Amino acid sequence: MVEALQHTPPASGVEALAGTCTPTGLPRTVSNPAMGVTVTFLTASDETDGEYVEAQVRIPAREPGPPLHFHTDFEETFTAVEGTLLLDHGDRRRIELSPGQSVHVERNVPHRYFNDGDQPAVFTFVARPGLAYEQGIRASFGLAVDGRTTADGTPRDPAETALMFSLARSYLAGVPLWLQRGLTRMGVKLARRRGYDPEFSRYTKAPGTAQDAAVRHTATCFSGAH
Repeated sequence: MVEALQHTPPASGVEALAGTCTPTGLPRTVSNPAMGVTVTFLTASDETDGEYVEAQVRIPAREPGPPLHFHTDFEETFTAVEGTLLLDHGDRRRIELSPGQSVHVERNVPHRYFNDGDQPAVFTFVARPGLAYEQGIRASFGLAVDGRTTADGTPRDPAETALMFSLARSYLAGVPLWLQRGLTRMGVKLARRRGYDPEFSRYTKAPGTAQDAAVRHTATCFSGAH
């Protein structure tokens, strides 16, 4: 169901956050060079004790977006801000959202967003609870910056794919969940034996944490506002 909302965050407010950090020192803005997508965390999980996150997402023209997928541990609300956002949601295809319109996605419902127009699209996104979503975005975008994903953002290394599924509590549509969970558990065990970090700390942890030496972010940030 498409709902009309009366309020969307002003672009100037998002621009003011560019280059700044969350309270724990993570950059508010991260980018995925493989997809051309930029995410700015308006409210990060470290500001809500993980209750929710709100982000503004910018996707370029002709961007096919992620594959059809679903989340087991959180629900989402997409709201168009600029341009036309397209969604596949459950059995519905090509839902068009104009600025101010939104769609709510419950847990376990297959969906994807995309933009097949000639202009970029901007939308806000709220996930409840928010930690798994935020960690998944930071980890997948970090892998993309390091050239370790395909064009749709999927990790090239099967072990990292398993770790990503486990971290973000997200799975592909069209494949039985029991099978994906079983393969994910096997992949996570293999990844741990090979010394992989299951939390992708170099992307999801801030400097000053126990994993400080391995931290590498997709953007720099500073603690003060513009």
